[in-house]
Amino acid sequence: MPDIRPRHFLVGGIAVLALTLVALFDVAAVSAAWETLGSRPGAPVTVVEARQDADGGAGTDKDSAYIWSATRNGSTLRLRGQVPSEEDRRTVLGMVKAHFADLEVEDRLKVEEGGPPREQWLGAVSFGLKQLSHLKKGSARLLNAGIKVEGEARSGPDYAEVKKALAGPMPAGLTVLNDNVRPPFADPYIFSATLGPNALTLTGSVPNENVRKQLKDMSRRLFARPTLDDQLELASGASKNWKDAVEASLRALSRLDSGKLTLSGVALTIEGLAPDKGTAVAVSYQLKRDLPTLFSSSESIKWKEADMSRDVGELIVPRIKEMIHSDNSLATGAIPADHLGSPSKGEGAPD
Repeated sequence: MPDIRPRHFLVGGIAVLALTLVALFDVAAVSAAWETLGSRPGAPVTVVEARQDADGGAGTDKDSAYIWSATRNGSTLRLRGQVPSEEDRRTVLGMVKAHFADLEVEDRLKVEEGGPPREQWLGAVSFGLKQLSHLKKGSARLLNAGIKVEGEARSGPDYAEVKKALAGPMPAGLTVLNDNVRPPFADPYIFSATLGPNALTLTGSVPNENVRKQLKDMSRRLFARPTLDDQLELASGASKNWKDAVEASLRALSRLDSGKLTLSGVALTIEGLAPDKGTAVAVSYQLKRDLPTLFSSSESIKWKEADMSRDVGELIVPRIKEMIHSDNSLATGAIPADHLGSPSKGEGAPD
């Protein structure tokens, strides 16, 4: 009788290979569906999972992934994906109305069972819609028990709220798959620093919290002021080498007794009072040397000697005019007002 063990070994190897390919196809199918939803948020998605029939043939099931998405674009909110029941659809639409009363809603949700537990799923949808309400444009998407949020925030505080929510405690069973939320876009991108007698005030835009911290630490080192007033707001749109330009500008401002700098796009203006003429000239030179390429500066810096001369002039000129007026009055026989009154001792005044 011939030996058939090699044939058994071959059949067993083919079976193992077939099961491996099925598993790989499952992962690829879910991944492809998620990427399709990410690239075309308006398109309905059907996730197909490969399986094996009882007779060994290939079949399909539609139970691989439970997907829901809400996309905000202009005045429209688009709902796509799956919802467990008509009752849950009405609940979701009620949430949408509460968050987006002024938007037109395009509902293409499909009723399908098989998702996460109902209360858990509704909690995830509510969380996603709340984050989307902080975005000017963007989307919130659910894949089973995972969430993906992306887009541009409406304002700096809105951006901070979304980042805090996605980093903090999540609704039961929900995990963050991806966080691609950007600060609002600022055009022009403006940063200002005002140096007063007792405080340095920072206003305008800053790209992120890390840069904000670095600029505040630098300001505390450079400026001997009791108060640092941080009024910066997060925004995207900063030019290349923006941080280097701001740091060079702050170093220049720190050499003045008082003043203000404003960086709008790539154009810097700085004005103020220097302790002397040499410092004023040095500040101008320093900016031209340290500002990155493409940035330009315009300076209007005075120094104390010039300021004092102006003050002296303001005091002397009115006094000269008063003296001329007094001489004219004496010539006409009038008695100047400051000559009225009792004479002082030494000028014939009685004891």
